[in-house]
Amino acid sequence: MESTKVKINQALKSLAIIGIGSFLLSGCLTSKEESSYSSDGASAYMTNEIDQMGQSYGQIPEAGSGIAAAKTSASEINIPVNVSITGELVIDPYAYNADCTCFIRKANYTGTKGFERERVDSVVLFDTEGNTMNHWDKLAIGKIVHKRNVTHSKDAKVFDMRMDFTVDIKTDAGIKKGVWNGTMSGTLNGEPFKSGTITNITRTFENGKFQFPEAGSIEIERPVFQIRIEFLGDSKATVTITNKLNKRVRTLFVDKNYSETESVEKP
Repeated sequence: MESTKVKINQALKSLAIIGIGSFLLSGCLTSKEESSYSSDGASAYMTNEIDQMGQSYGQIPEAGSGIAAAKTSASEINIPVNVSITGELVIDPYAYNADCTCFIRKANYTGTKGFERERVDSVVLFDTEGNTMNHWDKLAIGKIVHKRNVTHSKDAKVFDMRMDFTVDIKTDAGIKKGVWNGTMSGTLNGEPFKSGTITNITRTFENGKFQFPEAGSIEIERPVFQIRIEFLGDSKATVTITNKLNKRVRTLFVDKNYSETESVEKP
């Protein structure tokens, strides 16, 4: 299988979020987190990861279509405003593997100053009868099991994050929706630094992909901070960040462009 190599530039800026989100994990994620609050973009990063995982299913080949190509259209992947990033992205698009009855995709990003990120997705599709599927069929699909492993390397530090989700497909008043539930965990140089849960994240399937979450929550436990992201149903999520050392709480919002706004600190 041939890889798709993409030079990140202004014309392909739609792919920048894939690299930009990775930089956010190189911040305060260990036991050395400061006791004072500062947003390092973790809530925006996790919103991006969950959203893009759901959008990626549109890249899985349909029956008779062969291997899907990597998407590069700015209209297909949202990115933050005023993002500027340089580097190289190499993508192996989703392809069916009969050994695991799953679709596998790999994306490697090499940025500046020694930063590297590898993302591997494994997706198993089930029809409404519980049988595995070897192509994408929006009418027949009943459940998705999605595993994502993301490895970041920078300045001799290796971050390793694993996400395990199950997506139950249902029809609500004639509208097809997916409901995400699962867990995430992470290590820094082999030592645990983060864990989290995804609960009842609900998304409508339209125009060949799952839209921005309209309900449900993400909870992230870090050494100092507890982060709760709740989706509001208007292309926005509210984020509550609690400092477990001094009990200070900060609330903010993340929108569908993964921008953090309207930060308010509570005493």
